[in-house]
This record gives sequence, structure tokens and C-alpha cells, in this order.
Amino acid sequence: MTKKYIFLLIFFYLAFIIFYSFAMQKHINLKYFMKTLLRKSPTVDLRHAKKQLLFLVGCISAFILSSCQEDYKFEQTKIQGTPYDETKPIEITEILPDSGGYRTQFVIKGSNFGTDPSQINVTFNGNKKATIVSSNGNVLYGIVPKQEDGKNEVTIQIGKQSAMLPKTFRYTRIEQMSTVAGKSGEGGYVDGTLAESRFEYMYGVGVIAGENLLAFEGRAGRVRMIAVTDNKVTTVFTGANMGQPTVTKDRTKAYAIQIEKPHAVYSFTQENSWAAKRITSGLAGVNGKIYSCALDESENKLYFRDHEGKFGYINIENPGELTILNEHCAPINKEISYLAWSPIDKCFFLSVQNEQSIYKVSKEGNAELYAGGNGIGVADGPRTSMQMTNPTAIAFDIDGNLYFNDSGSYTLRMINHHDGVSSTVAGIPGKGGGEDGMPLESTLNYPYGLTCDDEGNFYIAEGWGSTIRKYAIE
Repeated sequence: MTKKYIFLLIFFYLAFIIFYSFAMQKHINLKYFMKTLLRKSPTVDLRHAKKQLLFLVGCISAFILSSCQEDYKFEQTKIQGTPYDETKPIEITEILPDSGGYRTQFVIKGSNFGTDPSQINVTFNGNKKATIVSSNGNVLYGIVPKQEDGKNEVTIQIGKQSAMLPKTFRYTRIEQMSTVAGKSGEGGYVDGTLAESRFEYMYGVGVIAGENLLAFEGRAGRVRMIAVTDNKVTTVFTGANMGQPTVTKDRTKAYAIQIEKPHAVYSFTQENSWAAKRITSGLAGVNGKIYSCALDESENKLYFRDHEGKFGYINIENPGELTILNEHCAPINKEISYLAWSPIDKCFFLSVQNEQSIYKVSKEGNAELYAGGNGIGVADGPRTSMQMTNPTAIAFDIDGNLYFNDSGSYTLRMINHHDGVSSTVAGIPGKGGGEDGMPLESTLNYPYGLTCDDEGNFYIAEGWGSTIRKYAIE
């Protein structure tokens, strides 16, 4: 509101108060005034006149205030600066600060950046794109993306030109293990807040829309929805034991298969408020146990592998359409195996628990040993010589690195997509428990289900631990 309107409004109200106070002491004056002002007959009712006067005051006030509102119309500040000139080189002089972590705000100084953030690409460590907030041509503002720990190169690309920062950016990676829901080692069936909730043995977990999770109690036949933001756990299904689900890329649909025969298939959709819907009553001729399922990039086929080696899929649009692609996919050993799709490699990966191995599986169901197969153990190193102790669910980060739960060693492990070397990223080999904190100082208790969200955080569904854990990387 400008000063002229403020003074006008104050002056108007002061004048009215003075006049009205005087008029109340001399009714005849007010009556005469109203007769003259409103051009009414001599029989004007005083009470009615007062109401009209107050109405007139309100109208004048409203006019003044509406005029003031023009001052409040928001106009986005237009950044004035130097536009990008493709005939001139891009120059970078410095980045401030020169170190930090995920979501650190930074400033890059230089020249010929232009003023359109959508045309400016800033990458850390070769392929990690930063969020660009604004630029005036010589100074740009952005937010640091997730990346590998260490000293990383920073590059700016605009159009066909690129330039590299003279010095590297020191990225500090922060990792944390925490409990999302349930209480370690205290199984049960309780809905309520995240802290109050209790779970039975779980085989699977999936991230769905709205920062929610679906947890699958594979021995109690229940599916629980964990609303992290709302601090609430509810039961959305009872009646069938299911393992690790698969979720669509937009997080609005999840699918899961009954572990035992007849292998009914269920969908859980945001459109249906996550209530379960049975889309087919069973998989004819499939007799082995199924602990997981997976969608490929088309998301119109739901793949599975039972513990007897049958690998196939059903058509999502026509669930009664069952196709077996391979009767003997990977070695047959005991009951538990987990299947997952890799968007980077465009194929499936399959853990076979008692084989202590992970296989790479084509869409046709042809399997080849990918990692492990060297007996029970916890040795890290090249994937072909590493050891495992009852591997279960598999998940991938945005870079294609393969993470898997090593349930028998109580750890979460990773196989680097670039060099194929394995490492333990969370848990202490051979020590079960529910301690949170730094990942390699935390403890897990039979981790089974595993999934990764869009921010690169991993969620673990524990068996005997009966909790949902979160492995956060920033």
C-alpha cells in the first residue's frame, strides 16, 4: 500500500469520527445533513439515515482499499544480465563454496553463462547434473547433486560449448541407517504411528506414490501401508502370503504374486486407494514358490521365476495369458530366489539363496552366473570371486549399481556397475540387531525385502528384525 493511500484512509476515518461524534450530540444537525445529502423528504428516519451513512462509509473504504490492491500485484523479478553469445567462449573462474554435500547451494563465477537456466547444464563428476536456479550471465546459482565421495570435476555446458572448473569440488558423502517403522526384534500386529506399529516376518517392500511404502508380511498374509509423511501405518490387505512386489516407474501401481500355489496375482493402485485387487486367480502349471516378480521397461508384462526354475510372464492387460519362457532358468536349490529388472542393463538379475549366487537373466530366460557361486562367506572383491551368505532381494540405484540383501550375514551389499567390485555398505557381517547410525556400524536382522526410491534411498524389510529400515545416501 502506497503512502498516499494510507494518508487518505486515515484522514477519511478521522474526519468521519469527528463528524459522527458531533452529530450524535446534535441529532437535528445529522438529520438536516442527511436530508440534504440524500435529498430525502423532511420525514427522513434518523436510524435509517445512520445506516445509509455507514453504508456510504463502507463503500468509500472499499474503493480506497481496492485501489490499494493494485500496489500488491506481484510481478516476477526479471533477471537483468548478459545473454549467452555462442561466438564467445564460456569462462569459469571459481565455485563457492568449493566443498559440500548433497543439496549444498553453490555460486559459480565466470562469463558468458547467459540468463536462461534451462539452457545451462552443470555436471559434477562427469554425469551428475546440478539444479540451476538462476544466472545473470556472469554469476550462476545452483544446488549440488548426489555424487561419489571425493574431489570431483565440475563442467558447464551451454549449447555446443563447455568449460571445466580450474579446481575440483570436494564432495562429502553422508550415509545413515535409520528405523522407519516397527521395533527391532519385537514382532506383532499393530497399526498406528510409525513408532507404535509392529510387523511380522516380512519378505518384501515397495515405494509407492506420496512417499508411502507397502510392506509385505510374507508369513502372516498381510500387506501394510506405511505413510511416512502422515506418521501412520494401516493394513490394506489380508489373506495371501506374498513376497517382494514390483512397482511402476510413476509409483502409482504395484504388483505382487502369492508365494505358494495357486499363485494368485494382485495389484495395488493409487486410483483404488491402494486396496488389493486380484487380477488373476493363479498361474496354471507353476508349482514352485515365487518370492518376487518384476516388470520390464514396457511395464505390460509381469515376470516371475519359481524355485523349480520356471521363468515366464503374464500379460498385465490380459492376466489369464501365461507364457513360460524357460523351464530351467538357473540352478534349482531350495525355495528362495528374488528377481529384479535393471533399467541400465535391460535385463533381469536373479538371486538364488542356497547357491550363494546372483545370475544375469535375459528376457528369454537364459541365465548366466554374474556374481558369487563361491560358497558361503562374506568376502568382498571382484564379483566373480566374492562370497555370499543367503542373498535375497535385489535393487538398483540410478547408476545401475546392484544392491542386495545378504540375509545370512545381516548385511546390505553392493556390486559396482562400472568395475564389478563388491563391497559391504551397511551392517556388520555375522552380527544381527537393530542398531541405527553410521551404516557400517549399524546392525540388521535378516534383511529380505529391498527397494530404492527416486532420491536414491534404500528401504529394507527385515525378517526376524520385523522392522522397515532406511539406508540414506546424501
